[in-house]
Amino acid sequence: MNTFLFAWNPNRWDWEDLQESIEHLEKVGYVERRWSCGNSKSIRKGDRIFLIRLGNEPRGIMGSGYAKSSYYVAPHWDGTENKTTNYIDIEFDILINPNENKLFDKESLESIDKNNLQQWFPQQSGISIKEEVLESLESNWFNFIKENKYIKNSFVSNDVTTQFKKTYKEGKSKDIVQTRYERNPEARKRCLKHFGYSCKVCSYDFEKHFGEIGKGFIHVHHINQISEIGKEYEVDPIKDLIPVCPNCHAMIHSKRPAFTIEEIKEIIR
Repeated sequence: MNTFLFAWNPNRWDWEDLQESIEHLEKVGYVERRWSCGNSKSIRKGDRIFLIRLGNEPRGIMGSGYAKSSYYVAPHWDGTENKTTNYIDIEFDILINPNENKLFDKESLESIDKNNLQQWFPQQSGISIKEEVLESLESNWFNFIKENKYIKNSFVSNDVTTQFKKTYKEGKSKDIVQTRYERNPEARKRCLKHFGYSCKVCSYDFEKHFGEIGKGFIHVHHINQISEIGKEYEVDPIKDLIPVCPNCHAMIHSKRPAFTIEEIKEIIR
């Protein structure tokens, strides 16, 4: 997974429904937006995304999320006839309204990049964030959004690299129409690295059936239901998580307490 910096300049484009997008995110836990990625064609589904506000102050990082698609070409956002640009779809997990709340500003960015390795205020979206500053960026960004209460309930992780981390904290509840529980994306990645992307109940593989658009798609099931535990707990990505397709996942949770993996396998047999 690579990390890219995207930009929003309100002097060039008025994000009229920004607050509406933020309210949707707070209710559902995410919001999807199409975003121009400039000349970049190297972004892939699953890559990490940070969004920075340019132009007049306040300037700084105002959002984060993940790429929901690789790049694609579509008509240019300014409406010019016969003009196209490159886009990706972004699933934002954090968005901050700069008119109301503090951003992760220039001073904060300088504190994590004392050697000025990164261009933090680019003229276009889609530039790579250098590996040397990634760990510090993720760690400080997480602390920033937590301290400023930009996300009311969040997973807790003090180890951003997580390559050798055995367990991950998850599970504070967030009230929406149905109760949603925060998931730690690093735990998901470790689970899928170990098990792969086919369903461990019915063996369905989305990439084999759908090609490129199915690559990397699968649900991850918590063997011990977070909603039953009702608090933060340490998750072992190998023992506590398992990849399942959406159909099997829905059937697993069709009763409470949920069916076990073996019970659903037996039903299929």
